[in-house]
Amino acid sequence: MPVAPNSISMVKTGSSILETLSLVAMLLSLGPVLIILFRRAWQSDLLNFLMVLSLLTFFQHLLTGTSQLAPSGRSFIQAVFSLGEFMILLYLFRPTTRQKWVRDLFNLFAIAFLSVVITIYAIKGPAASYGTIGALESVILLLAAVMTLLRLLKADQVFIFQLPMFWIIVGTLCYSSMYLLLELLQHDNGNIPADQQQEKLILLAVLNSIRSVLFMVAAYLGSAQLRPENR
Repeated sequence: MPVAPNSISMVKTGSSILETLSLVAMLLSLGPVLIILFRRAWQSDLLNFLMVLSLLTFFQHLLTGTSQLAPSGRSFIQAVFSLGEFMILLYLFRPTTRQKWVRDLFNLFAIAFLSVVITIYAIKGPAASYGTIGALESVILLLAAVMTLLRLLKADQVFIFQLPMFWIIVGTLCYSSMYLLLELLQHDNGNIPADQQQEKLILLAVLNSIRSVLFMVAAYLGSAQLRPENR
């Protein structure tokens, strides 16, 4: 069946927009890294993990956006880097309670989840299970982020907007909630057309950009707190 000229032009336009937004998202993901390095703020464990997280995002965009990969190769890269981002964020949102059994239970859950995901990817392949696992990761991160936010509020942090962790939480809530929504919509609609798939990728690129900007705020505030006059 021939494709209408308008459909072809729309697909081409969507591709150019996607390439531009992916490039913007890739460059913005370097923002937190540059802020931490230029302001010499690598003494903070939180900022070091944020830097690694941002580098993972950057290399994921670099490998999937600038190289001609088969769909299976693209899915593999997305699965590996997304799992790395998930584990870092989960570690940042780990419970800080004095009760050892709670910390041990959390560590056991993280190790078990990582093992199950790797096993599923090895058996079924990333392309077949990436969407479901990505949605599950988003649910877990949403719960962990909300619990961490409640912990900050419970600690009577008056200047909560000045805490780097707050902006990491906001960035995670923003991205994970929208990613989960997009995956649920795609699951309900079944196999979506190519143009709608492009729209999804465009939205994810925008969400990645917003998350990187929020992480830049976290990097700036965290580095400012490490200056001698602010200690």
